[in-house]
Amino acid sequence: MRTSNWDKDLTIVNENINIPRKSMSAIVLLFTSRVRTDSEEYIYPNIDKVNLTIEGVPNAVFSQGLHKNRFFEEAKRFFCPMCEKSMADEFMSISKFFSNGFALVIDLRSTQDDTTGGGKKIVNTQSGVLLEIKKRATTADIQCNIFIVSDALLNFANRDLSSIQY
Repeated sequence: MRTSNWDKDLTIVNENINIPRKSMSAIVLLFTSRVRTDSEEYIYPNIDKVNLTIEGVPNAVFSQGLHKNRFFEEAKRFFCPMCEKSMADEFMSISKFFSNGFALVIDLRSTQDDTTGGGKKIVNTQSGVLLEIKKRATTADIQCNIFIVSDALLNFANRDLSSIQY
């Protein structure tokens, strides 16, 4: 979706995401150093807490914000289907996650399964989603890559794609 650059001395970062969606499932942030040497390395930028405001409502998903001790579980819950949880433990540990495989995942689904349409509805709004990220200073500048995961409805007519509704 978009990329933003964070200076190493920043301690509070505000990211605003204002994209209308009928069902926004998640917001995924991947962090790399600005001078990237490894395409498979994602760094942990010393984030302590994330506060989420959706359409002007603070703490709409997490009542006390998303704390550091929940980052691994949120990412694991989103990326690993239930049947593969034990296999995921084998390939990704908490130490690997925070050392070179970090992804900040904000799961907006109302249920934990993969049903369609279980995400947050963000339509016709001025404010959208505001992320307030509280962090400690880092040793180098960071590039933040922000992705939106949402459901879509594909309409076909006469074997051709006629429209996409997000």
